[in-house]
Amino acid sequence: MDEGELNLLDPDGKLAALFAEPEAEPPASSDYAVRPAAISDVADMETIERQAFPTLFPPTRFRRELQRSNTLYLLTVREWTQDELIHPVPDESDGSSGPLGLLKSIGAAPGKLLFSRIGSSQRKRSPQYIAGFVGLWFVLDEAHVVIIGNRPADRRKGLGELLLIAGIEAAMDRQSRVVTLEVRSSNEAARALYRKYGFQEVGVRKRYYADNNEDAVIMTTPPIQSDDYKEHFSEQVRNHAERWGSSERQIA
Repeated sequence: MDEGELNLLDPDGKLAALFAEPEAEPPASSDYAVRPAAISDVADMETIERQAFPTLFPPTRFRRELQRSNTLYLLTVREWTQDELIHPVPDESDGSSGPLGLLKSIGAAPGKLLFSRIGSSQRKRSPQYIAGFVGLWFVLDEAHVVIIGNRPADRRKGLGELLLIAGIEAAMDRQSRVVTLEVRSSNEAARALYRKYGFQEVGVRKRYYADNNEDAVIMTTPPIQSDDYKEHFSEQVRNHAERWGSSERQIA
């Protein structure tokens, strides 16, 4: 039976609707969204960097980074829960551990160091809870991912992948040709995530990381403006949304 015969037998479309494939339900919404970072977010970003990369030195100068024309930092954010509003958790990541904390403690009067810790734990709460961030540099026709970091409490929630998605979308929006990054050679989980989004290992930077002289693996995507890559990328974004929920992403 062809389509014309079916229309004669089923003018109201009821029969066709009965045998039609059910429409897929849209993925649930995530609690987390993505938005660009602002100067007012710098204190939270510094805290997250200390928590995510305790051996990183020197620390990133986020205020300067956010004022550069060729950089973009994106945040994963959500609303504060009612319990968090009632029982705020002090920010204990004051930089007292790691190389930066060691330098602060040398020659610092005990009272001054104590004041620094109190000021860190009692600073004004941000309007939104910030879970992590990604930083990108745009140079010529390349977008370079310089850092992806999440609070330890927000790991294994798909947020690192969400930040990577947003970063690639931002690169596409700015007409970048490829996206590049460096990753520790021992970080197989991150390397697997990047490979899932089409990154290929193209080189090694010997003794790149100052804390332990570990090598960095250089990874880059195929041309991200190509139809093949966009199709592959869209499939991975759908898979992420089905597992973790769909997120609103503001990339500019």
